[in-house]
Amino acid sequence: MKNKHSVLCLTSILVLLLTLNSCIGLSLSIQMNKDGSGRLTMEYRISKMLTSLGSLDGNDSMPSVPLGKEDWENTVSRIPGAKLVSYTSVEENQDTVIKAVIDFKDDQSLLALLDPVGEKILINRQGQSGKLDLILLKEPLDDSSYDKDVMAMMRIFMDGYFYTVNFSGPGNSTLVVTDGLGNAVPVQSSAKAVLSGRSVSYSIGILDLLDTKDGIGFRFNW
Repeated sequence: MKNKHSVLCLTSILVLLLTLNSCIGLSLSIQMNKDGSGRLTMEYRISKMLTSLGSLDGNDSMPSVPLGKEDWENTVSRIPGAKLVSYTSVEENQDTVIKAVIDFKDDQSLLALLDPVGEKILINRQGQSGKLDLILLKEPLDDSSYDKDVMAMMRIFMDGYFYTVNFSGPGNSTLVVTDGLGNAVPVQSSAKAVLSGRSVSYSIGILDLLDTKDGIGFRFNW
């Protein structure tokens, strides 16, 4: 019974991590060209303890996370205008680090890659200029909805991991941090941000992300 309870706790943690689109640690880089094409680079870290459960991409009750190269090839092949350029998977200390590089033909291909449901990302491009709104969390995570032991274990897993997003356009770009409703907010004191330049970026610890009170999003202009 004890082993079963442990598995249920870890499974619950996985669901929470995937809800945050973080898998514990996630780095997302978007390079946009003048014609709307570009390159998406996604690198995510997954605890070996979690992957040892063997349920990341095999449980129908969980959101699907591509792990192997074949998973990524199948995912990308279903999106018109997208092409998997490279894939690597490396064992590093306590993590499995997966990196996928994808070329996209236009902004609609990018939308399909990042937000196929169309709920969290909006792109408005006019000529060589444009705006990309990305809502990461619409509202803060409600810890009271989950078992306290699960939440405590989840926070132990997340300690030391980060969410990082990077964007570069055809010229200078700007970054505005928003809440979950798209309203501009100050940069969190614990975050590192580059708000203007050839490349803009934002990095925040996953634990700090969990404690964001009003959700969080990003608006990129180029």
